[in-house]
Amino acid sequence: MNYQDRLAEGALEKYAAALNSRAGRAGLPGRLTTDGLRDRILESGGRCEWCGVDLVGAEFELDHVLSLKQGGANEARNLALSCPDCNRRKGQKHPARFAAEIYRETGRETALIARLFTRYEMQAAQQLTLFEIASGETAPTVDASADLTEVPPYNWTK
Repeated sequence: MNYQDRLAEGALEKYAAALNSRAGRAGLPGRLTTDGLRDRILESGGRCEWCGVDLVGAEFELDHVLSLKQGGANEARNLALSCPDCNRRKGQKHPARFAAEIYRETGRETALIARLFTRYEMQAAQQLTLFEIASGETAPTVDASADLTEVPPYNWTK
């Protein structure tokens, strides 16, 4: 789907159905609606929420911030507008780990990356450990029920 100010209802219905089907096969809760998708897409302002690239008139994808395989909810608050490159590169990576990777590459701290850094108490240059670290601490655990995006209130009209 290409980013536009007016998104085709039929395309949104197909996208919602595909995401709902994937979540259903995984036995996960949440059901996306076309209105929820439209609002989530438009509130991104036409930029990849990971790297910040302009997507106006370009192809985009919706990424589950915490992937379905990691127990992420199939809800609009767990979705991020993503360029195809970021969505594929992230794959099953933990969102905080990918946020740190993107920040190191681009030097940009998008609103999504800032929220993830805050949520996981990370500094921009910090990389999550893969295994237990020397002090006995472990990498942050994932709370699949947490609101990872904390999107501010919005009011979009059709």
